[in-house]
Amino acid sequence: MSARYSKHGISFIYPPRWELAEHAEPGQVTITISSPGTSFLTLCLFTDRPEPTEVAEAALDAFREEYPELDVYRAQARVGKRSAVAWDVEFFCLEMTNSARVRAFKSPRFTGLLLWQGTDAEFEQTDPMFEKIARSVRCVEIDDAGDEPEE
Repeated sequence: MSARYSKHGISFIYPPRWELAEHAEPGQVTITISSPGTSFLTLCLFTDRPEPTEVAEAALDAFREEYPELDVYRAQARVGKRSAVAWDVEFFCLEMTNSARVRAFKSPRFTGLLLWQGTDAEFEQTDPMFEKIARSVRCVEIDDAGDEPEE
């Protein structure tokens, strides 16, 4: 992995051939990384800093609404160096088994929700890459001029 994202007070590395999209609105930034297949990772930054448990539960509620046959497992995980509220999820979609990971964490500037998912056939390959992205996440300080310092 050699591509680096560094904006909005967060940085991470990701595979250079994967597509990155960003959407910013007041109070929230959403960054999505798509694999060449159908797996994807989404990182949402909430500047009003809700509790990570609330953010993770809201994500689980969205899964429960969409997929009635949902298996949810508590997990232990970190996002970068930060402890995270963590859940692993399995569900059926279009007659295929899918897996997802939900990770929520708090920094001094925002609460982050990191979610990645894919079909199980693909997830075996993409899950380790998404784990590497999650481990590479760093919360970056912004100076008074609004610039992020170089690392």
